[in-house]
Amino acid sequence: MSTTQGALERLLNHIWYGNSFLSLCLIPLTWPVRWVIHRRRQQASPKGSTPEGVTVIVVGGLTAGGTGKTPVLIGLGKWLAEQGYRVGVVSRGYGGTCGPEPHSVTEVDTAAVVGDEPLLIRRELGVPVVVCADRERALDVLVDQDVVDVVLSDDGLQHYPMPRDIELLVLDAERGLGNGRLLPAGPLREPASRLTNVDVVLERNSCDPDRGFSYQTSGALHLASGRQVRWSECVAEWRDQSIVAMTGLGQPRQFFEMLRGQGLTIEAESLGDHEAMTQTHLDRRDEQVLLMTAKDAVKLPECTDPRVWVVAIEVALPSSLLTKLTALLPSARFVEA
Repeated sequence: MSTTQGALERLLNHIWYGNSFLSLCLIPLTWPVRWVIHRRRQQASPKGSTPEGVTVIVVGGLTAGGTGKTPVLIGLGKWLAEQGYRVGVVSRGYGGTCGPEPHSVTEVDTAAVVGDEPLLIRRELGVPVVVCADRERALDVLVDQDVVDVVLSDDGLQHYPMPRDIELLVLDAERGLGNGRLLPAGPLREPASRLTNVDVVLERNSCDPDRGFSYQTSGALHLASGRQVRWSECVAEWRDQSIVAMTGLGQPRQFFEMLRGQGLTIEAESLGDHEAMTQTHLDRRDEQVLLMTAKDAVKLPECTDPRVWVVAIEVALPSSLLTKLTALLPSARFVEA
């Protein structure tokens, strides 16, 4: 992360999650934000106005920054596929350069073109993913292709024209809603009252069995060779080696603490959220092992550095969520024999 980015992030965290006088000074700037939100909500598509035969589940957040939305979406997509649903995903394609038209993500796309999260979702789920700033147009592409019966909208809670059937909101239980104020005085994208009219709330780092979810490490991928190794073997092999963990996650502390909780001694390096990791970042490190997430690895498509390992992270979704979704979703039409 650059010095400027790091200083800005620390300042925002102080304003949003501390008792900062600066937050009070910024309150007047929240008034036009509140007005815009109100106007957009008035123009929102009625809930349930989705295309016939397609259920749309929006996975989104109430606060700016990372709360684990993409891992939740991937975990949910895997579960839906196991139940026999044909899953598709729409995303804004943040950070990509593919233009204003809907773009179907392929294996040969790069994170620079379609964004890191859509490419990661495509590789993890192997399902159709369409990126477009107008998620409604992306949805139309999937519907017209007749290849899905459940569509997941990545970080689409505030994209009000997007029709939806189910809203799933993801929070970080430790950080909560910060000072409870709207941007830019606080971290909220919408008023806190939005919590009361979504269908499901999930909380990272929560002990609540009905709302909490956690991360699990199942193994690691040696990026240069493609070799998959069980996590217990990795920990045993790396325990006496110098390790750096590098990531551009919105909340990198989660990744670093998870690794330390496994008994690893690491140096931690945070990049900016969505910042493109390059070979230059790797070359300036002299540790024996370089660890990163799959979201970071999609930005290094031709990496041959033998030190790089990608930690496989999965989300353990609460059973209450899956039970509720089973009740809300129509029966799967394409269950394999």
